[in-house]
Amino acid sequence: MAQITTNVMAQMGKDKPITFKNLEKICNALKCTPNDVFSFKEGGSE
Repeated sequence: MAQITTNVMAQMGKDKPITFKNLEKICNALKCTPNDVFSFKEGGSE
């Protein structure tokens, strides 16, 4: 539906970064905003 590759899905499953372009594809497919997809926690990248 979002037309992202299996590599991108694997990266997401391993908590690896993805590009904003792929985030845009996901948000468009789900009709949501990036705030609906991820959140920030205090303390950085732990």
